Order: sequence, then structure tokens, then C-alpha cells
Amino acid sequence: MGTLKNDNEEILIDHFYDRVLPPNETERKILEEMVYKEKEQLNSLALENYLLNLTGYQLKEKLIFQPTCTICGLESGYTGKGSKTVLPSTAKAKIDFRLVADQDPDEILELLRKHLDKHGFGDIEIVKISGKRAAKTDPNDKLVKTVLKVTERATGKPPQILITTPGTGPMYKLCKKYNIPAVGFGVGYYDSKIHAPNENIVIDDYIKGIKLVASVVNEFSLQ
Repeated sequence: MGTLKNDNEEILIDHFYDRVLPPNETERKILEEMVYKEKEQLNSLALENYLLNLTGYQLKEKLIFQPTCTICGLESGYTGKGSKTVLPSTAKAKIDFRLVADQDPDEILELLRKHLDKHGFGDIEIVKISGKRAAKTDPNDKLVKTVLKVTERATGKPPQILITTPGTGPMYKLCKKYNIPAVGFGVGYYDSKIHAPNENIVIDDYIKGIKLVASVVNEFSLQ
């Protein structure tokens, strides 16, 4: 695991970054205008600072445009009740890579295999759980413009724009693969506890979200 990253959070697998593109001029402008509540996020996570003490534009660029490598868990030896003096015969780790647009999960898997072999870990077996490609739609696409126009008209203020999100979704398989534009939009609030057992939404927001989607579909159909 120690060969995968250095102290600067750079992934050390050869050719890992070959397909990682920097933000273009339009994307940089959107990123500069993006509101990211750093202090509130730190407080919610009970943290004092972000990795590498990043802040401002650099933090947002790292969040949106840079891939990651995360060690999710490690397991080995006896961890049950009582004492048992043993030498572990097996060990396993679960890791994930959050990829960005243009990176291919199958290619990354091959690069990981080569990396382990290069460092003398050819006996380590890799079991692939899943792999999803990232997707990104041109901010100047007609669908994007429609969503922005309708959202601002419905709310009375410009919407927050995220060029992409640090999560996993079906947009590449359903849309990007066939060159169909895709935009994720909707309503929510900071304490919605997304993905938690008590994930929630305000009923008024829920109703407004339905109306917003209907308005976008209607507006786009008239073009």
C-alpha cells in the first residue's frame, strides 16, 4: 500500500495521470465562481484542515478535477475475542480509485497490476469489484443552458454549478458513451445527510424539485 502514493497525495502508478486533463478556460472560470463552504465542511467532519492544507481554488480543483486512491480497509490475522498468538497467513486490503473524465477503469486496473509486479508483489491477487467511467458534459451545451435558465427563473438567483461531482453514477454508460448530453440537477440542503440511513428532504423542496424538472423538460422540448 505504501508504494501507491507519496506524502503529497500523488499516485505513483506509472502512466496513471496520462489521461487526466487540466480544466479548460471555461471550466476554470466556473471553478473560480463555485461556492465551496470550506469551514462548514470541516466542522461537519470534525477536521481542522484539508489534506496538504489546501484551500480556495486549489482545493476545488483537487476535489473536482483530480483522481484519488483510497485505502478503504485492511484485514489480517485474528481479531476475535480473547488472545491468540498467530502469524497471519493471509492479508487483504480494499482500495478504490475515484477517476476523472477520460480515464478508463480497465486500463487503471492493468496499470495497478504492472505496478505491483514492478515492486515485487506479483503474488498479490487483484479482485475487481466494479469499475465506472467518469462523464462530463460541455458547459456550453444546450441542455446545460436550459437547466441554468430554468433554475435561475424558478429560484430568482443563479444556480451553483459543479462541472462534475466526486461520486459514482450511470451518466457515462447511459449518455456519454452515445454522445448524449447529461446534467444532474435538483434540490436539497446541507443537512440532508445524503446516503445515510436518515437521508431526508424538506417536503416543500421536494414539490419544488418536481416542478423544476417539469419546467426543464418543457423548456428543452420547445427548442
